Amino acid sequence: MSFPSLFDVLIKENYYKDSLQLLKISDDIKQNDGILDAAIVMGTKTNKEILNRLGFNLPKVSQAKDTDVIIAIIARDKKSLDLILSKAEALLEGKQHGDKESAGGSIGTINTTAGLADRFQDLDSAVAFMPDANLALISIPGEYVKDICFKLIDAGIHQQLFSDHVPIEDELEIKKYARENGILILGPGAGTSIINGKGIGFSNAVKIGPVGIVAAAGTGLQEVCILLDHCEVGIKHALGVGGNDPKAEIGGIMMLESIRILDKCDDDEIKVIGIISKPPSASVEKKFIDYVVGSGTRKKYVICFIGGSGSAEIVSPTQNGRVIQANTLASSALAIAKQIGDKQFKTALKELIIPPKILYGIVQKEWEKLQKDQKYIRALYTGGTFAYETQVVLTGIIGGRGDVYSNAPIAGAMLLHDPFKSLDHSIVDLGEEEFTKGRAHPMIDPTIRKIRLIEEAADPGVAVLLLDYVLGFGSHPDPIGAILSQVSEAKKIAEKGGRYLAIVTHVCGTAQDPQGYEQSIQRLKDTGALIMPTNALAAIASATVALRGNIDLDKVYSKYLTGDGSGARRGGQVNPL
Repeated sequence: MSFPSLFDVLIKENYYKDSLQLLKISDDIKQNDGILDAAIVMGTKTNKEILNRLGFNLPKVSQAKDTDVIIAIIARDKKSLDLILSKAEALLEGKQHGDKESAGGSIGTINTTAGLADRFQDLDSAVAFMPDANLALISIPGEYVKDICFKLIDAGIHQQLFSDHVPIEDELEIKKYARENGILILGPGAGTSIINGKGIGFSNAVKIGPVGIVAAAGTGLQEVCILLDHCEVGIKHALGVGGNDPKAEIGGIMMLESIRILDKCDDDEIKVIGIISKPPSASVEKKFIDYVVGSGTRKKYVICFIGGSGSAEIVSPTQNGRVIQANTLASSALAIAKQIGDKQFKTALKELIIPPKILYGIVQKEWEKLQKDQKYIRALYTGGTFAYETQVVLTGIIGGRGDVYSNAPIAGAMLLHDPFKSLDHSIVDLGEEEFTKGRAHPMIDPTIRKIRLIEEAADPGVAVLLLDYVLGFGSHPDPIGAILSQVSEAKKIAEKGGRYLAIVTHVCGTAQDPQGYEQSIQRLKDTGALIMPTNALAAIASATVALRGNIDLDKVYSKYLTGDGSGARRGGQVNPL
């Protein structure tokens, strides 16, 4: 990539700022006349790697420390460059628009009835200002979480912890103390919840209805919620507890507390409870099973341990269908709809499934355009659970026909030692720490995926680019538009090389989301991308393209797209579709 000579890099030393705040400042700077590009980031290893890939391979960049802010500007002329550097520094200092207070210098902002912003320098004053508050949202460095949590527990306040990197021993101590005091802790690392139909963090606008969900998988929770919304099934509560909770170290403390809370809800509020997680430790799985099959439970259940075979006890005939097992997010949505009623299940089959023969015909048009050496799938995911589920599906389908790599590999996949360089079939979770340290989450900041799209398109062995798009609150205001030009450019790069590039996508969103679901779908179609109704089906479609149709779709559907637990229970020998 070549740049004009008018670019500059400034370093502000020991000037820590929140990555989301820096992203907003960068976006503001880019809107100014005469500015071709701008990147204002912390001086972490990941950010310096990205700046080097963008052409800013200067000594000043390499010398920046993690706690430094790097201001990198590309301008058309010197006047624009000088002006925007001054503006960038002013924005960093919080002096824009008359604000003389350092941005980010307060714990929080509460909008009063008078419409004023009251800033609090400590937790006690914030709690005193809102004595009736019963839920706190926490997003601070992980090492400081425990003290804040204990104070809030003592104040009788439930908590959603967005914070990552909380020491595991702190998490266990927090959750034990919270359980003793009747307080719910959602997190750490819990980016998504819905309470009384209202979304918290990364969430989608979904219908309110008789379903409650407990999940240790953020985008997994979003996926099931939006799929149910497409099937006219609403959500009352969806509680994200963070990925560590079902591990042996934590023991499923808050998943079990959340399940108990939902189980006690009136039947007219919640009829079905979904449990969604990557496979938990054996001891924790037994706790879940013992609870949901116990005589004291009142609801119907759907349990989805993504990719897990589950326990025979869950689907015991004595349960009379009260508990259904699933092994993918799509299957769990189908199963929940089935538990609600036959009408909802028929709608779900129509909305979430493309019949195998029809899918085969759609993707055949893609693989027929490929060159013989094009055989690899490159998946670039913003959602971690989507990356996990895709590994489950692809390792199950591709098996001994090629290696599957990932920077966060499951059993059966191989470790991608350099997460910035793909090998064979690669499923990259762009939300992993190596990509997010000092940066906003990829659902907010598309920079890394934009670069990676172009690099993957230039590889002559690539047959399919597999992408997710997550709409909703908290996500980028236009996640499709943010990389649409790169998607088109990827197609052109392949075309110039005498190749065709298949692009398969899934959009996690609803008609009520602020980005516009139908408009998003149409814009992707205009680029020639295939849009699948679920992430699992997007993975299946990608495998079918890469393998040129050499795949038993009926068997694959039976394993990964059932609504009665048969796929997980019988290893894919029954196809209810």
